[in-house]
This record gives sequence, structure tokens and C-alpha cells, in this order.
Amino acid sequence: MKIKGIVFCTIVLVGLFIPIMHVISKTESFSPVIDPSSLEITSPLDNVSIEMITDLISYRSDNIPSTLPGDSFDVCFNVTNNSDQNLNLLEFYAETNDFGTIQNPSDSTRDYLEIGESWITNEHSILTESTAGVSSALDLAIVLDQSGSMGDEIGALTSELIRVIDEIDLEVPDLRVGLVLFGGNPEYNPYLEESLIFPLTFDVVDIVNILAKTAANGGTEPWGDALYATKVNLDWRPEAVKLVVLITDEVNNGGTVIKTTSQLNEIYQQYATEGFILCTIAATGSNTQVFDQLRPGAEITGGTYIEIGFEYPQTTDIPDIIGELIVLYAVELDFKITIHLSLLNDQDERSSIEKTFVVLLDDLPPEIDTWVYFSEDFLTDEKYVNIMSEIKDVTGVSFAEIYYKFDRALFWTVANATLLFNDSYCLSLLFTEQTEFLQYKIYTEDWLGNEIYSELQTIDFSNIYEYSLIPFNKKKEIVLYPNQRVIYRLTGHPFNDSYGMIIGDTYDTYDLLAVDVTYSSIVLDKFGSNYDVIVIPAGHTIKISLVSSEIVEVTIANAIPQRLELGDKLSVDIGAEDAYLFELDNRLVTTEYHKFYADSYAVQTGIYVFNASNMDFLFKQSSEVYLTEDEFLMLVVADYHTGEIDIGFVDENDYDTHDHYYTGAASWSIFVTILGLAALLGFLKRKKR
Repeated sequence: MKIKGIVFCTIVLVGLFIPIMHVISKTESFSPVIDPSSLEITSPLDNVSIEMITDLISYRSDNIPSTLPGDSFDVCFNVTNNSDQNLNLLEFYAETNDFGTIQNPSDSTRDYLEIGESWITNEHSILTESTAGVSSALDLAIVLDQSGSMGDEIGALTSELIRVIDEIDLEVPDLRVGLVLFGGNPEYNPYLEESLIFPLTFDVVDIVNILAKTAANGGTEPWGDALYATKVNLDWRPEAVKLVVLITDEVNNGGTVIKTTSQLNEIYQQYATEGFILCTIAATGSNTQVFDQLRPGAEITGGTYIEIGFEYPQTTDIPDIIGELIVLYAVELDFKITIHLSLLNDQDERSSIEKTFVVLLDDLPPEIDTWVYFSEDFLTDEKYVNIMSEIKDVTGVSFAEIYYKFDRALFWTVANATLLFNDSYCLSLLFTEQTEFLQYKIYTEDWLGNEIYSELQTIDFSNIYEYSLIPFNKKKEIVLYPNQRVIYRLTGHPFNDSYGMIIGDTYDTYDLLAVDVTYSSIVLDKFGSNYDVIVIPAGHTIKISLVSSEIVEVTIANAIPQRLELGDKLSVDIGAEDAYLFELDNRLVTTEYHKFYADSYAVQTGIYVFNASNMDFLFKQSSEVYLTEDEFLMLVVADYHTGEIDIGFVDENDYDTHDHYYTGAASWSIFVTILGLAALLGFLKRKKR
């Protein structure tokens, strides 16, 4: 789910009426608005449309088809001449990426294509790779600082690495792990001392046993030399993904061969050239100089850069981060067919265009995020436990079955959950005050037959209060049913004020009552609300009650704002219930267009955009927001998958968001209208001043 900079007088009118969308994207976003009449058509091919025709079925709104890895399908292409001239001597051919092959490759030619005429190219038989949708073999080297300040990091890996590797075994079964230690005393340099290099192995227990014997001490960190030794001395498999994770809290020092910044950049370039992916983790205590040395290593090699501490992931999260990186770089999802179309122009020169089509290779089961909330009927006081699940899959699912039983019942009951909005399912169950606990699990499968059972969950009814708490920097998503009252408590930070944000995702409304429990005073009593923002004073608890006469999907967040300046970039780890709030000022920063992004290869985020001056909710977008000239609050949550994301406030061309092939239900026409109205309002305000 994903506003562009505006020159106010001109762009207002265009922003109201002209939609600009990315061609293939999981959700809509906007490009600079351009008057089509000003565009110079350099080739008649610019007005040729190409459509892929296949026997595969798509269950997605964007019509991208899916298939199981290893399956075959037939494909041809429909070329239509929409230009104002006839086309001569057309040539057409197709090629694929590494996840499939064309069994009967051939070029298609056409001597003549009249205005408005269509042409069906030769049919191709495609065979996809059987391993393309699952994990590749992966060799992982953990390059670890063992100097005196790294004791907590070593301890976290020692205690949790085995658990993490076991959890991802089904997703990445062909995994070897190696270890390279460096730092401490000057002689602890793996370039000079090979005993600090431990071979790649399928048995992660061997690595953990070494970590258990590793004591942090000393103060030299020759990690440039360690990267060189990692590349040269380990037995990397040619067919495997070569992933290196470097963890340190100090600048590179005390090295023998890699000493300077230019030498570091050189080893980074060697990694990139030789197909290594380097992920760099700046441990707690790192300074700006460390950040500046580690960040380019990830950027140059296509890896991930992560900072630990402060508001970011903590030291104890490092093992889970490593597990997420393994899955991220081992699993591929898409097969691509690139077609090339050329013609002979009036100058007897051949001009050409190319276009890429995607087929999703999916043999991964759906992803289930499940939670419960409690409600009571506004009229009868009957109590309900609501089992919520958000089910995401690139192919799509058609149902969600919930198996449940109360207390010590002998038999399980199965019921189909109700599809509410997008991928959200809910089952509401009546219970009494005598109910002690509920057990449940969820089953679903996608349209290709990939199936999954969620883990068994147990809900303790003696502690219902805990299910209604939302601490700072967390969020909940609920569904209001008609005449059911839902109560939540938003707890404040000990020292900082936070914002409580209640946002309805439809045009239906709800009644909201907010009470400051600390002062026993009513903060807000509002009928027919669609969104509200409440300030939660430090140390206070705000209790909110929601009632609706319609079915309404609501997001409730409790977040502390972080200030972002233009050019700021950072990485955070985002979970299913995490909420990050960023405050930024885009008023006359420069004449450049700017954007805010929150995005990564694996995670699709939802960004709720608020006007910071009056706290009006403007819209929700995915992954990136192009900014008008104003102050904003950006609430960032995870919409699809969880894990590491990059966040930044930058010039519009400084970051390209990823294609996640997950389509939200937002309406681009509504967004464009809001964009135009917001621009018009801003312009009129300035004129009034």
C-alpha cells in the first residue's frame, strides 16, 4: 500500500484528474504529473500495446498469474498498433530470467501491421525451474567482533542461534554456517591467524560451541582483514548464495591489508563482483564513523545495513535478524519473461522496445498473523472473544477455517471465519464469565494448493485485561461489529508524550469515548468518528471505548514521534504489532521534490499520513509517499511480512521501492483527488497570508 511534490498552481488541476501509476507494483503510487501533450513521441513503438496471453489463471486484482515451481505453461503475446502510422518489418523475440526456460524458442516476424491491427506472436512453451520458488542453497559466514565491548552480542548468538536456524529449516533446508572471529588483542586477526576461521558446516551446533568458548576482550578491530579472509579462506559452494553478516561496534583498525577507506571500498567492490552479499550490523555503542564505514558495504553488494540500539532493534534481536536475512536472500519468488519488439523506421534504422512480464512461482504456504480481542454487546452485555487473522499470500487464499474448543471440551469445533477487508478474517464466539480458556488454530491454503496450519494458541480468560493493552510504539487492528463495544487501554511512555491514533479504514463511522485513567477525566466523547488523534501524556493511560452500528475495520496505534530531517536514512526491524511515527517538515526545504519511504525487499509497509499542524488524517499509502510542501506525521506499520525495513526522507530519486506483488485495496482515484485538494488548500492558505 504506497504523494508527489507539487508546484502548486500548475499541478493542482492535473493532480485532480490525471492518475499516474507504476506499471507493475504491489500498490499504487504517483509519478510527477506531466501534460501528455508536451511529450515528444520518438518512435511509433511508444504507442504499441503488448499483452501476454497464457493458460495460467490469476486470482489477483492485478492479473499477475501464478504457478508452482517446476510446472510448465504456454504463452504468446498480442501486439496492437495504436499509433497513427503503419508499422513495417516487425521482429519479436522473448527471453527469460534464470527461473525458467523457453522450450521452443523462435523469433516472430511481421512484414506489415496496419493502424489499429493486432498480431498474435508465436506460442512458446515455458518450463519453470523446480527450485525457483523455494530457497536456494545458502552459505552463511558470520564475521564477528570479539573485542571487549561485544560480550552481549556473543551471548545472544550463543543462546539463540540454534533456535533461529531450526525455525527456518523448512524455508531454507540447504544451509551451511561458518564463523570468522576478529578483534581483541592485535594478533586476533584472521588474515594472520587461520585458527580464527571456522569452516562452513551444516551443523550449527559446532558454531555455537565455538561461540560459547569465545570471551570478549581487548580493543583492536581489523574487520577489513576479516572480510578479506572470509572471502578467500572459506570453502564457498559455487551454486550457493554467498551471504556474509559482519557484526561490530568499532571502526576498522589494526589491520594488515585493509586499512584505509579506499581499501574498504575495494574489498566491497570485490565482494560485489564475485557475487557475495554483505550485510553489516552496527552493534550497540557504534558511532557515526562506524555507520559511515559499514553502510557502503551493504549498499555496494546489495545487502542490508542495520543499526542496533536506541529506538532500533536491540542486541537480543541479532539472532532473529540473521534468520530473517537468510530467508530474505535464499528465497526467490518471480519468473520474468522479457520481450523485445523492433521495427525498421523511415530512415532504414531499427528501433526497439522491451517489456517484462512476471509470473509468480509460489510453493510457499500463506503467512498467518493471528490475535484476539474481546468485546461485549452494547445492548445485551453479552461477551465475545474475536479471533482475528490476517492471511497474506502472493497467489491469494479463498477461505480460513478455525478449529477451536473452550476449556476442557472433548471435541474440536470447526467454523469458517468471515472475510472482512482485504486479507482479514474474523470469527466471533460468545462466552460466559465461567469460561477459563480457549484453544484455537487456523487452517488455509492458497489457490495453488500450498497449505498451512497456524500454531495452537491458548487464550487465558482470567487475564482479559492484558489483551486490551497497547503500549507505546505498538498498534492493534480490530473489526467493530454492529452494537459491540470494544475497549482498549493505551499506556504512555514514562518520560515522553505519545500519540494515540484511531483510524477507520472505511467510510463507515464509530462512536469514540476516551478517558484519561490517571486523572479520571474525559478526553474525547465523539459521535460518528472516522479518525482521531489523542495526546497521551507521559506516564498516563488512556482508556478508549469504540461502538459502531456498522462493520468497520479500525487501526489503533500508540506511538512516539521521531524527528526526520531531509537526507536522514535509517533501518529498523518492524513486527506485526510495531508502530513507528516520524515527524518531518517539507516546507520550502529546497525546490526539489521529496519523498518519505519505509520499505524493503521482503516487507510491504502501510504509511498513514497526517497533517502535523491540525492532525488531520490525509490518506494511507504503501512503501513511499511523495510530499507536498507541508509538515507531516507518518505512521508506519507492517502490512505484508515483517522484518528489516529502510526508512528515509530524501529527494524523490534517491530511493526506488521494491515490487512485492501484493496488491492492496486502495483506490488510486481517491488518492489523486485528495492530492489535488490538498495542494489547492495549501495554495489558497499561502495566498491568504
